[in-house]
Amino acid sequence: MTRRGVLIADDHPVMRRGLRDIVAASRGYRVAGEAGDGDSAIRQLQLLRPDIALVDLAMPGKDGLAVAQWARTHQPMLRIVMLTMYAEPAYLERARALGVSGYLLKDDAEDELLRCLDAVVGGASFVSPSIGHPPVRPPRYADAEEKLARLTPAQRAILRQVAQARTSKEIARALGLSYRTVQNHRAHIAEALGLAGPNRLLDFAIRHRDAL
Repeated sequence: MTRRGVLIADDHPVMRRGLRDIVAASRGYRVAGEAGDGDSAIRQLQLLRPDIALVDLAMPGKDGLAVAQWARTHQPMLRIVMLTMYAEPAYLERARALGVSGYLLKDDAEDELLRCLDAVVGGASFVSPSIGHPPVRPPRYADAEEKLARLTPAQRAILRQVAQARTSKEIARALGLSYRTVQNHRAHIAEALGLAGPNRLLDFAIRHRDAL
């Protein structure tokens, strides 16, 4: 039986060692490589082309979501399992929007890792049992409709693209706009919605994408 290659990307050596031991002891999987940050994870993915990537959500440099964004474009057949300490639905939603197959809490990894790998290899999704069954879409903000009404049709079109976790370059290509135009739209949308800070626009778009 062919053992599927697994890349392990986590900035904590002890965590990597624990994951490596579990994978190495299994019958169906092998450790293809390791990385301690997001940039080296992408280099390893390019070099090794594993079947599965275990990626820590919070890493130095590019985080796990950025790695997933890269993989969606460059290695769409790669199965990604997001490793995290965060059980909040917003993080799970962002991972799902990027095509992540598994969302595994680090506290569950020892007991659930192989089950998670089996699920994603079989084409299913996996969410840590500790999280339970969160709603696929968190409840809308009470004033979401009012905020969205402030946007022009062009701005709503941009926001629909943002809700799919697309980068500004991807949005520009999809809508036939310049990169600078998309960036300006995003800034004006965030201002109109009263959002400030990294990833706030993405969080809002994912939470309210049904209303777009």
